[in-house]
Amino acid sequence: MAKFNIEVELDYLDEEQSIDEALRDEIAHSLKDIVTKKATEQVLKNLSTTINELTESLKEKVTNEVDSFLGNTLADKVANMKIPYKENSWSKEIEYIPMSEFVGMRYEEYLNRKVFDYDGREARYSSDRKLSINEYLIKNYLEKELTGKVSKLIQDARNSAEKTVIKTLEQNLQAQLSADMIKRLDIPAVIKNLQAAQEK
Repeated sequence: MAKFNIEVELDYLDEEQSIDEALRDEIAHSLKDIVTKKATEQVLKNLSTTINELTESLKEKVTNEVDSFLGNTLADKVANMKIPYKENSWSKEIEYIPMSEFVGMRYEEYLNRKVFDYDGREARYSSDRKLSINEYLIKNYLEKELTGKVSKLIQDARNSAEKTVIKTLEQNLQAQLSADMIKRLDIPAVIKNLQAAQEK
């Protein structure tokens, strides 16, 4: 059940209009204003939400498109960019190579430059520099892998040898026990005794 508080100010009444009609018109007018105001507020709220959602969506799309465009443009520029390069400091001949090739050469040079001592610490003096980054990583990797694999191989071989020795001993013992038991049993005498027992 809805309650309405309505204030009505009747400054004047038409002579042709009764108080009931004036009240009814004033109430209808007030209700119309309230409903119109509520509907307007709801429409504005919905419109604001929709505009915000569209703005966010458009902002995201525009950002993605701009980033993609800039990334592609920059990638094309860098791919096509060439820089001067000399094979050695004594040479006067300069060649222009793509930037990606230059970066690759510098990276390979960096990985192969001797910077570590044998323990993997960065050497202070050039005479202590024995290993490059590549050599150090390969050495450590191979050392760990080989140590683990050799240790496992030795353990497996030891276990296999122990099992083989034990199995051979068991077979030899069984063979010796069988031969010894056969000698002690004197089978021909046992067969004679059995035949004699059956004849009785």
